[in-house]
Amino acid sequence: MSIWTSARRARTALAANPVLPVFIAIYVSIVALSVAAVRTTESRLPVEAGNLTSYWLESEVIAIAMYLAWVALPRPHRMRYALETVLPIGLCLYGVDAAGLTATLWLNLNAKTLQMPFGSLTGIGLILGGSFAGWFLGRYLGGLAAASRLRREAASSLRSAWFSETSPDGSWRRATGITTGLMMFALILLAQATSPAYAPGSPLPIQLLAAGVWAFTIVVGDHATISITDAAIKVRTRLLSNNMGWSVSLSEIESARAITARPEPLRFDRSKCVLRTGPALEIRTVTGGRYSVSMDDAAEAVSVVRALRPGVWPQTRQAGDT
Repeated sequence: MSIWTSARRARTALAANPVLPVFIAIYVSIVALSVAAVRTTESRLPVEAGNLTSYWLESEVIAIAMYLAWVALPRPHRMRYALETVLPIGLCLYGVDAAGLTATLWLNLNAKTLQMPFGSLTGIGLILGGSFAGWFLGRYLGGLAAASRLRREAASSLRSAWFSETSPDGSWRRATGITTGLMMFALILLAQATSPAYAPGSPLPIQLLAAGVWAFTIVVGDHATISITDAAIKVRTRLLSNNMGWSVSLSEIESARAITARPEPLRFDRSKCVLRTGPALEIRTVTGGRYSVSMDDAAEAVSVVRALRPGVWPQTRQAGDT
């Protein structure tokens, strides 16, 4: 095979997958910055630390190659798959690699002996923070891409028959603050109690990370998108609420109604996505399952479900969430 033939096929693949050049540019930049950081500081690192930074760089390059191959594989709706599925996973992995490299350089700069990133709570805190930051950024960008796609489909009457979005209010922030606050407080106490036996150094990085995650979750809040098609009702969330959302096939719906719901602390139920106090759509399935999601136009959603599935019970009264 000639070089020109290979180049022509590469251009064809890039044209068929317009998101791939953007991914390549981003991750080539990541590798370039990582290599520059290592080359600039390698004279101030112990020999063993230089070998460890090489490991982080190699793992970055291998992960990026696998990631780009994953994006480039021929599949239907490849751009949607790349942005909504592959991107969160990839950024989480790169967050770990970048944070591991940063921790190695930070802990070993001007040091005489090697300090492993996982051997101190500062390094552990950096790696956990990097993985969380990468995962959150990927999840958030993937959620934005999904919401934009569903909005376009609903506007053009393509695939989605109805689309809505909802955001949290003060009641969700209070309930989530109590729930996640108790979890993070337990993590802070655990780090304080186990740090002398597990790793040298102050547990402050882990504790600050836990407090930062808690504050960030409360301040940013979650968002949910609700799409109704001729096949199913799908609810997607951008952050941690309700895990990943829920999906119910229209053929499984027994009844739909508008209710009044309120977020409750210390309640973990994947079938409920209650982000605010007020109207919510409640779905009951033929198997006895109950699903709900907050939305201001719950009564309109009930009408859409009834129009797509005439056999659904016509319940649109307001009721307490039980």
